[in-house]
Amino acid sequence: MERALSFGPAERVAADARDRLHYTRGEERVLDGPLRTGRHAARQGLGPCGPAVHLS
Repeated sequence: MERALSFGPAERVAADARDRLHYTRGEERVLDGPLRTGRHAARQGLGPCGPAVHLS
């Protein structure tokens, strides 16, 4: 799952260029958070899931 959701080298550079947030030392980047959450769920024996929101 992590490999499928990870950025390739060129994709990571493009995503980093679009990330306009300012981070403090040690703060997790928004681009890395979802994978960390997925790894934690896998360690707990849970599968991948996510909310779906439909706006009309």
